[in-house]
Amino acid sequence: MQNVLEKKLPKAQSTISLNKLVLLAFLFVFLYFVYDTYEEHLAEQARTSVLALNPQVSDIYFLDMRLIKDNLQHKDKYKLAKVVRVTEDNVAIVYGRFFYQWQYSVVTSIQYGDLSNDNYFLPIPEYIPLNKVRKMENNGAIYLIKRPVRNQLYGNFVRP
Repeated sequence: MQNVLEKKLPKAQSTISLNKLVLLAFLFVFLYFVYDTYEEHLAEQARTSVLALNPQVSDIYFLDMRLIKDNLQHKDKYKLAKVVRVTEDNVAIVYGRFFYQWQYSVVTSIQYGDLSNDNYFLPIPEYIPLNKVRKMENNGAIYLIKRPVRNQLYGNFVRP
C-alpha cells in the first residue's frame, strides 16, 4: 500500500501546451485581422489619391474641417462635400449642411439616406482649384473620396 501512495501522478503537460497552442492561434488570427484592416486602409487611401487626381461630378469628399477652417466648435470636426462641376482648372463643390463629431458618423448618415434629401447640400458652390484639392488630399483635409456607383453610396442613393 505504501508503494501506491509513493507513486507520483503524471503531470498534465498537454494542457499547458494546448493552452499555448490556442493562445498562439488567437494571436495569429488577431494579427491577420490587424494586417487585413491596415491593407484595406492603404487601398482606400490609394483610391482616394486616384480620385483626387481625376475628379468627376457626384464625387463625395469626406472633409476634416479642423484642417480647413479655424474657430470651429469642439464637435464640428467632419463634413461632407459633393462635386457638382469640374472644369479644367477648378472643381465646384457644395458642402453638406451638417457637421459630425466622428468619422463613422459621416458614414452612418450616408447609410441612413441623408444624401438623398433635397436640402442636404448648400445651394451655393465653392470653386476650388485642382491643385488645392490635391494639396487638401495630401495634408488630410480630404481624408476620403468616394465615387457613387449607379448613384449609390454605402447602400443608399445620392441625390444627383
